Amino acid sequence: FIRLAEEGLQQGESVGLAVALVVLVFVFGAVVAGLIPIILAVMAIAIALGAAAVFGLVFDLPFFIANIITMIGLAVGIDYSLFTVSRYREERAKGLDKLDAITHAGATASKAVFFSGLTVMVALLGMLLLPNTIYRSIGLGAILVVIIAVAASLTLLPAVLALMGDKIDALRI
Repeated sequence: FIRLAEEGLQQGESVGLAVALVVLVFVFGAVVAGLIPIILAVMAIAIALGAAAVFGLVFDLPFFIANIITMIGLAVGIDYSLFTVSRYREERAKGLDKLDAITHAGATASKAVFFSGLTVMVALLGMLLLPNTIYRSIGLGAILVVIIAVAASLTLLPAVLALMGDKIDALRI
């Protein structure tokens, strides 16, 4: 049962990732801009899986915590970076230079990302209070990946934008 569930979820996650990439490329109109949220989400998932493994040394965590981390990580990683990348591109279209565009995007989108992530984490804290290991592991996995996705969106993403600049619009469609 566990093996079949994992195979089905992996297949579903692969399809979801491909669909998300197609949608992001369509929304941004550029392949590179569409890849950035996916890369950020995958990075957040990888780090959260490592953090969950550390927690797994101390606590008994069900196998599907990895699937929760992947599902929530894709959602919030893409969502949070979508805010910032969109705002950055808007500011560049207004004529601001690269660093000013990052600053303006951070002044608006980063606040939304921070408070959105904080709200999600506070809501998920309730799951840690339930006397059921399954709910606790769902809550823990989701909180870990949200923390990491928010941190990456607030720190790594602006750095990536500073390095890439207008190359973010490479491979326009």
